[in-house]
Amino acid sequence: MVAILYSVLWLLAALRFADRNWEKYYPTLLFAALCNGLYELICYQYQLWQMEPNGLPVATIPILLLILIGMPVSTWVYLSNYPRNRKLLSQAYYIIFFTGIFVLLEFVSVKCGSITYHNGWNLLWSSLFDMIMFIMLRIHYRKPIFGLLMSVPYTGLLMIIFNVGFDKMK
Repeated sequence: MVAILYSVLWLLAALRFADRNWEKYYPTLLFAALCNGLYELICYQYQLWQMEPNGLPVATIPILLLILIGMPVSTWVYLSNYPRNRKLLSQAYYIIFFTGIFVLLEFVSVKCGSITYHNGWNLLWSSLFDMIMFIMLRIHYRKPIFGLLMSVPYTGLLMIIFNVGFDKMK
């Protein structure tokens, strides 16, 4: 049920805070959804974090809500309000702010039993992951090909750190 609540909250946040010119963000919204879907595929048999049904009939529902609503809509809100000035400090604070939102939502999800951790993953790793994710989303928005290319070694590094080998993939 937490996944449904979060989806509604992100949609409401988008209505209030997101730029109505959503088309300019569309490639990066797809990138966010694709990356989340790839995690579900790559780590299908060796989960680092797992969405739990938590009152819903199957775990596929919260996964789909995250892939189709949560990630794209939160990315839209994030990019719509990214500081336009070139001051690195304001951009860093903004990334930390959004990371904090994601960490808080994940903390509540863990406490509610909507997310479980496995194979060495924890909230600290999620915090680091979220911070890098928001940097990567901005890079992808500005330079899509560069963002795609940068995501490959980042994914590889995580696979090495958490021992996600090809033998563990579906």
